Amino acid sequence: MIATVPAELAHLEDNFKLSAASPKLNGHVTSPTNTSPTPVPPPSDLQPAYKQLYENCHEHAAYFVKDNTEYGQRLHAAHIAWQDFIVLANRLVLQIESFAHEYDLDASTPGNGYRSFIYVTNACITHGRNICQQLLSTRGTLFFRKKFYVKEVEACSQLLCSLCTCLQYLLILRQWSSGTGDLFASGQHTAEQLFELGDTINQYCFYGRCLGFQYGDSIRGVLRFLGIGMASYSETYYSQADNGSSALIKTTRSLWSSGKYLMNPELRARRIVNISQNAKIDFCKSFWFLAESELMHKLPSIVGSAIKVNRLIELPAEPLQLPARKQADAEALKQFVDIPVPSAHLGPGLPVSVRLLSAKRRAGMLGEGRYRAWRRLLQPSKCILFHCHGGGFVAQSSKSHELYLRDWAVELDVPILSVDYSLAPEAPFPRALEEVYYAYCWLLNNAQHLGTTAERVICAGDSAGANLCIGLALKCIEQGVRIPDGLFLAYCPTLVSFVPSPARLLCLMDPLLPFGFMMRCLRAYAAPSMETLAENAKHQEQLAQVRQAQLDADQQPISVSSSRRTSAKSPLSPLNLSQQDEESCDTFASASYHSQTVERTDLPSSDGSDNSDCVSFEDDSQPIEHYPVEISADVPKDNASAAYIDNFLDKYLIDTATMEATEENTVPAPEAELINGHAKYSSEQNILVETGRDLVAIDTLPARLQEAVNNIINRCTQSYEIHGSAAGSGQQDVRNMDALIARSPSEEFAFDVPKDPFLSPYWASDEWLSQLPETKILTLNMDPCLDDCVMFAKKLKRLGRAVSLEILEGLPHGFLNFTMLSNEAMEGSKHCIKSLRALLQTTQQSNDGSIVDDETTSTPSAGSVDSVPH
Repeated sequence: MIATVPAELAHLEDNFKLSAASPKLNGHVTSPTNTSPTPVPPPSDLQPAYKQLYENCHEHAAYFVKDNTEYGQRLHAAHIAWQDFIVLANRLVLQIESFAHEYDLDASTPGNGYRSFIYVTNACITHGRNICQQLLSTRGTLFFRKKFYVKEVEACSQLLCSLCTCLQYLLILRQWSSGTGDLFASGQHTAEQLFELGDTINQYCFYGRCLGFQYGDSIRGVLRFLGIGMASYSETYYSQADNGSSALIKTTRSLWSSGKYLMNPELRARRIVNISQNAKIDFCKSFWFLAESELMHKLPSIVGSAIKVNRLIELPAEPLQLPARKQADAEALKQFVDIPVPSAHLGPGLPVSVRLLSAKRRAGMLGEGRYRAWRRLLQPSKCILFHCHGGGFVAQSSKSHELYLRDWAVELDVPILSVDYSLAPEAPFPRALEEVYYAYCWLLNNAQHLGTTAERVICAGDSAGANLCIGLALKCIEQGVRIPDGLFLAYCPTLVSFVPSPARLLCLMDPLLPFGFMMRCLRAYAAPSMETLAENAKHQEQLAQVRQAQLDADQQPISVSSSRRTSAKSPLSPLNLSQQDEESCDTFASASYHSQTVERTDLPSSDGSDNSDCVSFEDDSQPIEHYPVEISADVPKDNASAAYIDNFLDKYLIDTATMEATEENTVPAPEAELINGHAKYSSEQNILVETGRDLVAIDTLPARLQEAVNNIINRCTQSYEIHGSAAGSGQQDVRNMDALIARSPSEEFAFDVPKDPFLSPYWASDEWLSQLPETKILTLNMDPCLDDCVMFAKKLKRLGRAVSLEILEGLPHGFLNFTMLSNEAMEGSKHCIKSLRALLQTTQQSNDGSIVDDETTSTPSAGSVDSVPH
């Protein structure tokens, strides 16, 4: 049956190539004289929306059948083929609807991957109706853009064709899990089979003119902007000539590429699919780390909610001890539990960074002291939110998630501690979990220094961070440490292994989490390559040498340069924090390396003001280094302009020509074999370069300036392809990129992921899962991790645990990062706040206490948000 799926749709794709002069098109009989086709009534089982689109297509096909132009004939053929796909899609949707309810969590929570594809197909039909309506209103006008609508109609028709292929695959997955109610395919069906099936899907239609068709209007614009940004950024990233270019050249080229991909959606689609199938994890990290730029770091303090405390703290790497959790078999546990320092892959000794955010200053917080000018600090909160950010285990930080965390801090009125765990592939599993577990235990030991009594601790995370939250709870169960009092999980992957499921097919059309990106993130974290492991081992040896050198130097600090974020920290540094506001830049020394708790935090602040709208309380700057600058007094001041012109000519005229020749002769050996052209060096050229400044004459200056400007324009508008080295398959000619795109990714992604419950909580034993606290899961009907959330909620419900599942519509994976750009994303964040507030209220009632401080009232809750229909 697998082999017959593409064959069933193959004849439909040929309809795009047929003209209206063909004798017969899918039952629509035409004559060679281009008369109107014989009307064929739509099937009786067509749903209303499908029937209306079918009739619109038939009407447009009859209108353009008499148009003898190329675009007129293409419009006619495209509408005929579109009708075929409408009939096929309607039949497949009705078939899937008949059993989709079997995979829901319960009757009150409808949602799974099967329902998601029904939703996507219906959205495609709605999008097609809008296109037909626009075509109907403009086709008779004087300035009718026939070429534009040809591309729009063909794109919609191809989109529905690809969705029909996906629906066929869902029927195969149904056979693999029939009768079990399990959304994950059984073990006898491997991911390689799904990869082979995925090759027959035309992914270009999902990233071209129809990009984001399944989402709301405001989020659709954001996704298109990101798609254009990804395509244009890839040109700069893979441009070999950009290595020595200035920032102006790179910026200009990026702007040019953005305009190119904005005006040409087909080119953008090809570029995005090319990237998703061939780009290595380095590109994924580089693109996602654009959110870590200095400008993006300043954005939350400008447009986000104002908060009083925002500090980055480095926790010293030292062993901790916590009281053992009470259990029936108390004798089997020690009175105290030893908490080891994180040591996997990067070795021990590196500090763990956490960020403390709070809407209000509270007593005991690091650096606040007992008094803040004339006003007393608020009493410590009884609750604290422990947060783990998302980013596919390979990117982002607490700073890039600060925008919505500020809203949470204000609305919930509790301190938030967010962990900056180490990222893959430099720090694969289980390094991130070790650091999260260590930071959580440090919180329990030092809650009084965070402005909380920690009577209740709620763990929250999105995407990869949600996975770490579950792993943290399971680690606490295993080690006998106090378990968090509640879990909030947003679009969480609970099975970190590409086991086929209906929702995971959504990554084939996901603008933010393409199929290739998801697989590379999974492999970087769960199954790193041998090269990565060898590099990590080498890095541990270097750290050991650094520590030994520090001990030999009587623990005098030394400077170590490293490209890793984690290795940039001193392995023996104390707990560091910095504070910066509008009036003060005081630094508070809060702990030493040898102490497990902060010895003193009641130092009075030198800041006599209390500005609630201050921009930031964090000093992200690096120490200032001074370098001597020699100024020559021999250069006359009047020669500055002439020197500037000389430098300009040398940079963009002489050096440009020689640099191109140098690049051609300094390419790596494998790539050099593919390049036929060779740079030509001659004694005359060398003399020109050495004496070029003396050869500039006044009469040739205009011509040379014109040539320099042309060189700049050529460098800015030059386009670059993704080279074979970036695809991980060796140096390849650019001419082979089409064949590379069409290849099967089975071999590249053929790797095994261990069935570790700390990596994939879905594999955890019932004994552990039955001890999890109250859990609230929020996911999305368009999320590739939807089935993960549904299946995990089913397990917890079967074990009698308190669990709730909420499924929002029309939002993409990672929507929390777009709360300030999309109304739909902001509403989704309000749903998160509602769930978190419910967890906090539940814990408060169980503790017979309140989180309201003695000297102020808690922030009033925003009105209840109506549930989004599923």
